[in-house]
Amino acid sequence: MNILFVLYGDLTSNSANPLALYAREFAVQGHSCAVAIPDNLESIREHANPAFRPVLYADALNNPDAVFPDGRPADVVHAWTPRENVRHFVTSYMAKRPTPLVVYLEDHEFWISCRALGLEEEALVRQTEQSIVDRLPGALSHPFRYGSFIGMADVAVVIQEKLNVEVPPWVRCETVMPGVDLDFFFPRVADSVLRKRYGVAENERVIVYPGGINGFTRPGIETLCRAVGLINRLGYPCKLLRTGPFALDFMDELPQEAAHAVVDLGVIPRSDLPDLLALADVFVQPGKIDPFEDLRLPGKLPEILAMGRPVVTPDVNIAHLFSDGVDAVLTRTGTAEEIAAKCVALFSDPQHAERMGQAGRRFAEKNFDIKTQAICMEAAYNTACTHFDASMAAEVWQRQVDDDSVDLLLARKLNFLADSYDAKSGLEVPSLLREHARLIEAKKSRVNGLEAAMAERDAQIAGLSQAVVERDRQIASLNQAVAGRQEQIIGLHQEVSVLQQSASWRITSPLRWLGRQVKRVR
Repeated sequence: MNILFVLYGDLTSNSANPLALYAREFAVQGHSCAVAIPDNLESIREHANPAFRPVLYADALNNPDAVFPDGRPADVVHAWTPRENVRHFVTSYMAKRPTPLVVYLEDHEFWISCRALGLEEEALVRQTEQSIVDRLPGALSHPFRYGSFIGMADVAVVIQEKLNVEVPPWVRCETVMPGVDLDFFFPRVADSVLRKRYGVAENERVIVYPGGINGFTRPGIETLCRAVGLINRLGYPCKLLRTGPFALDFMDELPQEAAHAVVDLGVIPRSDLPDLLALADVFVQPGKIDPFEDLRLPGKLPEILAMGRPVVTPDVNIAHLFSDGVDAVLTRTGTAEEIAAKCVALFSDPQHAERMGQAGRRFAEKNFDIKTQAICMEAAYNTACTHFDASMAAEVWQRQVDDDSVDLLLARKLNFLADSYDAKSGLEVPSLLREHARLIEAKKSRVNGLEAAMAERDAQIAGLSQAVVERDRQIASLNQAVAGRQEQIIGLHQEVSVLQQSASWRITSPLRWLGRQVKRVR
């Protein structure tokens, strides 16, 4: 099977490592993998002996048959999250080579996009399509398009069950947990030399946090740093070793005991990560209970569980699978005080911490083994291929008129799905699908009409603004002319004043008087 992954970023992005693991397992099974990325082919250097071929979006679209060594196009397209640049690529690719489509979900896309735009939902609905497009990075999902893109999938794969709410009922949905290489991340003795290298004293406990910082994760990481300060204040010497892209930009705002306890290592080679993680006495995944945390699953969680150390994590996403205090410790508020209290309790009971670490390892073996998860992902691909209707796909994808009309593509697909149902089945499904398609078309027509009216209004406003600018220019020109005339009058008055004060003016004064008398006589 030729598997084409479509990634929203280059091969340094957060999703590249789990993707590489899947590709490695698929290669063992005899499949061929390629990864389409928007740019930066050189980022392949981040991966040693990759089991996939990287290809630029543009090259894959120019020649879909040249992506794989056997000269055939993809047998399945795996859209790694419904981001805008992924959607654009898939829509263009399908127009050339309609292919079974799997859309992979790993985040609360709508929440992330709203926050990236700096808008709450009630403000977002007042934005035009163009204003959203102008402000939204291509590597994020369009809040009003990604749902229809998911609806175009043959199968949707979600990283955890709660994300099922994002998948419409006509799309088959499978849950495939993230995979971890259990032979790479496994319990091991902490390296004393490494502790000294990172400035950890013999009496200090260690918390390790592997993760990048961005607008979504910054509050949680800062809270963790403050929690480490509180742990030290409570009489438990502790260091936080953090690794990941982008430096912590809030260190100057931390209390002194917190700032001194944080060691920001920056980015380290991935091959060094397990030995760093082995230094931890406790792992903490910071965060509070909110939609962002609840509908995602941090990629670091499977890795730190596999290391056999106790894990403190919020009561969100897959927390319902844990037994609180057995294979993980759950936080409810996510405050620095709560995190500090949970860590101190573990430091105070090393036997309990040891048992919890072992239970966490067993949890990782049961739920995150990459070999098992790759089999589940392969099954999702097979389902997509089995239920793929090539003739319907050609009608749907190849008749597109506008890459941004994904809503209309979905309406067309729903009408085809309705036609494919047995009319004698007595089910209401066909009529429901057609009605949903009709509502989509009506909504799209209405939105287009409103945006056309707004564009016309904006054009009128722009015209009026230009007229005002031209009027102001004319007024300024007249004012300048008046000012010039006034300067001339002032100059004439000055000349007359000089003349009146001259000797010749005084000598000729009788003659001017006589002239005035003669005029009166006449």
